[in-house]
Amino acid sequence: MSLVKLPYELVSYVVYYLDLTDIFNLSLSCKNFQFLFHEANISKWLLETKAPYSGETRDARVHKRYASGLRRLIKRRRAIASVSPYLVAVVAFAEHWMYENGVLCYVRNHRLRILDLHHPGSHEIVVDIGKLLREALEDSQPRRKCKFRLLYCAHNIVSCVYTQHKHSGSMQRNNWLVAFNPLEGRIVAVRQLVSTSMLFVRNNDQFLFYGTTYEGADGYERWLIGGFDITAGAGTAETANTWLGLLNIPMVIGTDIGATVCFEIFGGYFYGVSNQGNFQDETGDWVSYYSCFRFPLTRHGFVDFKALPRERIWRRNHTEGPMDDRWTFLRIFEDESTGELKAIESRKEWLHGSISARRTYYTTPISFDDPTENPGRRGSLEGTGPLIPAAKSGQGAVPQTRVRDPDMVHPGDDRFTFAVNLSKCPIRSYHPPCQTFIDLVDDSDPFNPEDQRIRLRGGSRHPRAPGELARRKCLPAAQGELDPGAALLRQIEDLYRSDSDLFWPPKPNLSNPDPALADLYAMLSPPGHFGSLHGSWDERSIVYATGNRAGGLQALIFLSFDPAISLNGTPSYPSDSSLGGKSKGKGSNTAKKCPMSQSDTTFGPGEGFSLDRFSGGTHGDTVVSWRWCEPAAYREISRGYHFAR
Repeated sequence: MSLVKLPYELVSYVVYYLDLTDIFNLSLSCKNFQFLFHEANISKWLLETKAPYSGETRDARVHKRYASGLRRLIKRRRAIASVSPYLVAVVAFAEHWMYENGVLCYVRNHRLRILDLHHPGSHEIVVDIGKLLREALEDSQPRRKCKFRLLYCAHNIVSCVYTQHKHSGSMQRNNWLVAFNPLEGRIVAVRQLVSTSMLFVRNNDQFLFYGTTYEGADGYERWLIGGFDITAGAGTAETANTWLGLLNIPMVIGTDIGATVCFEIFGGYFYGVSNQGNFQDETGDWVSYYSCFRFPLTRHGFVDFKALPRERIWRRNHTEGPMDDRWTFLRIFEDESTGELKAIESRKEWLHGSISARRTYYTTPISFDDPTENPGRRGSLEGTGPLIPAAKSGQGAVPQTRVRDPDMVHPGDDRFTFAVNLSKCPIRSYHPPCQTFIDLVDDSDPFNPEDQRIRLRGGSRHPRAPGELARRKCLPAAQGELDPGAALLRQIEDLYRSDSDLFWPPKPNLSNPDPALADLYAMLSPPGHFGSLHGSWDERSIVYATGNRAGGLQALIFLSFDPAISLNGTPSYPSDSSLGGKSKGKGSNTAKKCPMSQSDTTFGPGEGFSLDRFSGGTHGDTVVSWRWCEPAAYREISRGYHFAR
């Protein structure tokens, strides 16, 4: 019987065994299946079963617009996989900035400005830094030499560190951690710090934690974590909070956040994951493991701290080949489909004696469950199948290695597919739901360093169709594929087809210039702002800064892969211009965008800085003089394009 003739209920059973990409392609194959992405009940069911932990599903639960949320999710993933953003705009010029959890915080003329880019409006919050610090710190002396630095933003709370010389001409400094809620006009935490070495902050709406490093008696750098219960005093004009004490992390772990260690809060727990440990622990067998710990967010502090045993989660054998650590990044994330905690690490390696270094993206599940209670998960947690027997060399036995899961390993590019210097590649990202890596690169002429040309470059992979899998299984194995590394690459090639060398926007055609494309490049690299590229990324957007003139301003450029994010007044890209959203190498061909409806381009406020909750000029009975609203700076700049159709 034709699938078209099946009853509605039976079709739902069929699509249950398909992933969202296959379901979307099914909806395009016949108009009879378009209801899959437009009917409210089945859209809700698909979101809640296929991506219950995604941002789109969380928004849909609030606004009850499941069909729109499902289409938005698919469009976001397809935009990432094709390296084709929906929005580009110059959003600000700043002296200092940070971008966390979709919120841009930047400093200009002693004012802190806050704009939620995931839920943008026409206004942004402005904070007078001097007035804020005078309220938070009674002995603040603005005339002394001081420094203000942003640290973190989440759940409407902004954290910063304020450093001031103790006396005029003195080299001694006082350091204060200050956290405040600009929506409510409330200071939620203040603490003087002994050290600001590698200082970081993480928080949810109830607890705030910070960490610094210090040198232990063994000569290794160790982490010290402090915490607050920030719900104490909420709803009043008081700044009281409950101090949870300090925790000395007992393990030796990395200290470079984002490269060798990462800290995040998920589901009521504070997590730490590191790819480094005590070097002496690894030199004996030349095997490295991930170090992982967590503790629950409670008013009892750190009493339930738990660290996974060493050798629980295998990382790599050093005999696999040397690495270029400068390219490494490490993040932990919550899987959109299962809610499972995972680590993603990018490593540039000369694998198994290769003459060319390759960037590879490794995904590793992180679980604190007892493996004896759920033995079926043990292999995936340790990243293992069976052990490969130890080989022998002139220097003795090579340590046993593990069989990697090909679904958890994504080989990227090497110098034969794409060669770029690290200084020309300031942002390197990986998006697990789309199995896509995206780099922000300066693809300018090496002989003209001032001719900056910013582009996105990436690669994605997709599961092969059943027919392709069957044909590839019939192919004979090459002689070199007896090697474990080569065998793994063969497995990956059998399971996935790859799209590599994807560029956006396409290179300009010098013989037939396109004014709109030239204007787009001028937005990506604003005139007068070049060099010192750096930035931040999340699951749906990128913000980067460019500009290195001493005492000058950096231009902040925003790229969004989410079709629902729209900045007021941003025009559509001219439809008669040949912008190739997906281009291979030096050529270009137009990327196919997912069909849209008007309801998919806007959505209501989420958990960010919605000004609907702005409390005006008072907090409780106290007048709040240090923050107010002003029109967003991007409206005055008016430099951007939206690519939604």
